Amino acid sequence: MSFYDLPTEIHEQISHSLSSIQDVLSLGLTCHRLHGVVTRPVKRLPILFSAAEHAFGPLSSAMALCTHNSAQPPHIPRPSPPESFPLLRQLLHVGSVANAWADLYPFIHWSSTTDNPEDSASRRLLTERERYRARRACYRIWLYALAYHQSSFPRHSRYHVGSMGLRASLLRAWTTVELKEIQDLQGIMRKLVELHICPTTTTVIRHYKDRYGEDSMPAFNSHIRGQSKSYRVTQQQLEYWDGWGDSIHQYYVVEDMLKLHPGQIMELYNFVNRCETGPAFLDGVPSTGSNKMDVESYVDRLGEWFETNGQTLGETVKLVESERGNEETDGVGAIVADG
Repeated sequence: MSFYDLPTEIHEQISHSLSSIQDVLSLGLTCHRLHGVVTRPVKRLPILFSAAEHAFGPLSSAMALCTHNSAQPPHIPRPSPPESFPLLRQLLHVGSVANAWADLYPFIHWSSTTDNPEDSASRRLLTERERYRARRACYRIWLYALAYHQSSFPRHSRYHVGSMGLRASLLRAWTTVELKEIQDLQGIMRKLVELHICPTTTTVIRHYKDRYGEDSMPAFNSHIRGQSKSYRVTQQQLEYWDGWGDSIHQYYVVEDMLKLHPGQIMELYNFVNRCETGPAFLDGVPSTGSNKMDVESYVDRLGEWFETNGQTLGETVKLVESERGNEETDGVGAIVADG
């Protein structure tokens, strides 16, 4: 029997088993009959959400993120929202960011810059189960950032008993293993910020000398008001424009930067990469030619509460673990623990 002659019920089951929304759309383009199967008003959204679960799951964590608002604390369970296209678009956005972090994870976790030089030789892609864990951790870090890394929780409330209780109440709903996965992915984000977004001055100089040689410094392209200008800078100018000081100063900068949610950190990372190839825009603002100045400008637009007010997720995880009588660990490798 031809595939196209199979009963409609079989075609619907096949549609529900597809692993991406693009596969569903491609199936619907093969013939009129299959197009009718995947576009039936009653079946269309369930099929698309089933594909989204395969590609961006767990959707329960993603939906908790997409439906979060200040009217209800994030630790209080919400009823599942009805399936709709606006919700699906939000899931596609946060799911794409989560998959981007799953793609980056192997290159940072098994990196030649770690203390163990054999790590880069052990690098591999994540399994589907590991990507699922990475996405789940990404959604939960994002939810925590939206709820507690914002102007309602300024620096002076960091150790306030009420604020600590609110922050911990969200994490208490998750298992110890899931908290380890959150620590693991936050460690990946920390390394990304340290190496690519807010590198030390020493790292910046080493990077450019490796690329251009000991005796030459790079030429920068400035794109301001539609005009391009190329100029070569001195080492002192490069240190001022792109270096974030020594490792001690960088530590406090990175602590601040980790208050950004995963989508914002990924946006900054992509912006820095685009700047190496030509004109780039960050939050709608054109690049000035200096990564450091662009990132500082981006952070300034968030408000005064952001500065000198480090992230609280790490210490809140340790608080919940101590309540459970667990030993404090950094969770490194938790996402790939059984790999």
